[in-house]
Amino acid sequence: MRTGTRYTDATRQAATYRAGRVLLAGDAAHIHSPAGGQGLNLGIGDAINLGWKLAATVRGWAPEGLLDTYTEERHPVGAWVQGWSDAQTALGRPDARTAALRAVVADLLDTVPGATYVMKQISGVGRLRGRVAPDLVLDDGSLLAGHCRTARFLLVTRDPGLAARAEGFADRLTVLPGPDMLVRPDGYVAWAGEPPADPFTRWLGLKGLGLRGLGLKGLGG
Repeated sequence: MRTGTRYTDATRQAATYRAGRVLLAGDAAHIHSPAGGQGLNLGIGDAINLGWKLAATVRGWAPEGLLDTYTEERHPVGAWVQGWSDAQTALGRPDARTAALRAVVADLLDTVPGATYVMKQISGVGRLRGRVAPDLVLDDGSLLAGHCRTARFLLVTRDPGLAARAEGFADRLTVLPGPDMLVRPDGYVAWAGEPPADPFTRWLGLKGLGLRGLGLKGLGG
């Protein structure tokens, strides 16, 4: 079987990933050269970031402006990936000076720190806005990563008072024993260490709303 593929080094990015009820992700939001295979990871990152926010909005408990944080968080990541893609494309030019530059880059990639850094950037591990929750061993012996599979908010705390404040969010939040942090459904740390004055409503909305039916509040017109 023979196949043929044609592509260009065109680079485009939507000015915003949301306009009312229209939400863009993946190639609809950004295109670039496929060099390095970064587009798939970028699109998956968009979907993971948007998925829980869209579900929260449809279920009726999303705080005001939650969907707008999708563009706020993912647009800079898309622009960053396009810069790396453009750089990789530039390294493929056939002139002598670019060949010399490729040789320098190749020397750097022969080092463990250099190769590790580049692979983290291409894979997406090194370009995450915010911070992915570390795989902590919790006080009950379980691993935090295992609880992240539930796609719920995770409040990790040893403070009974803080755990009590979270009781009204039981429909979408699980309390676990360990050092204080709030982990979002996409695995990102919302805050860690000293809790903010209002540790929950920015991400979880108001208490006790539960599933209010499949309304579209927050999606706009």
